[in-house]
Order: sequence, then structure tokens, then C-alpha cells
Amino acid sequence: MANDTQIKGDELFLRQKKLTQRNAPLIICDGLQTPENLGSILRVADAAGSKGVILLDSDIDLKNRKISKLSRSASQHVPIEQLSLQQFIDNRNQYKKIYALEITQQSTSLFEAAYLDCDALILGHESTGIRNETLALCDAAIHLPMFGTNGSMNISHALAVFLYDWRRQEMLKNEK
Repeated sequence: MANDTQIKGDELFLRQKKLTQRNAPLIICDGLQTPENLGSILRVADAAGSKGVILLDSDIDLKNRKISKLSRSASQHVPIEQLSLQQFIDNRNQYKKIYALEITQQSTSLFEAAYLDCDALILGHESTGIRNETLALCDAAIHLPMFGTNGSMNISHALAVFLYDWRRQEMLKNEK
């Protein structure tokens, strides 16, 4: 590592362009409230190659400058749609497998789950989680085991863990 250097500028841009894929699960945010979290979610969604983001019953102003700043302009590359829960229910059949990223009585640990069939992932409200009506639309729930004293982590951080593990599982499948 003594002679190793960080990749920057055009070299980094060209490398990322070769890797660009938009096949990771669509992200559905149920009742998201803060533009800061949306900005972080968009940045993670872009980095992991998500198909897009749907905001369910969210009042976030998509023109809020915090979103663009925190997303590092990913908001210009990741499709965003705002829907009511009813609109989403009416279009539920567009998705083969919807997973919830939530601790529930029946959720499976991320370490034990295989979820390559997931084409949409639901995240919950910052403090109340995923509504029961939305959770009922999911095929399964996955949780991240917590080894500290807190029972949860920021949703954008949890999303990053999930999407990169999804990407890892996809790469392992493609190597076979």
C-alpha cells in the first residue's frame, strides 16, 4: 500500500461510468419527513444503482436545497416519485417482491436472508417506522441485527447496508 494513491478526477469518473447500473431495488419511503434523510437516501440509492425512490405520503419539498446538497446532486440522476399510499396500493402488482427493512415479529436477520428477488424495498418514517397498512403490502421483512445499546440506526445508513449486501449477493450469483 505504500505506493498506492487515491483515484480522482477523470479517472474516477470513467471508472464509475463503467460500473453504472440501475438494477438495484426501488426504494419506497413510507412517510419520510426530513429533507436531510431524503438527500442521504438519494446519495446511497445512486451509489448502489437503485432504480429510483418513491415517497409515500411525504410532504417533503423536492426543491429544498438540503436535498441536492446532501445527495451531492444524485437527486438529478435518481428518479423520484411522490405517491399517496392508496396510489401505491393501486399499483402494487407492478412489483414481484417487496421487502420491508424493519424489525418485526417475523423479520429475518440480514445475515440469514437471501433477497435477490427483491425489486422494491420499503423504509419507514424516521421515528415511527413503517405503517401497518404499508407493512401488509410486503412479502417479507428484513432487519439489521443491532449489537449496541440502540435498537435502530438512521434509515439511510440501514439502506446502505442492505443495498450493498444485495449488490454483494448479486455479484456472487453472477460468478457461479
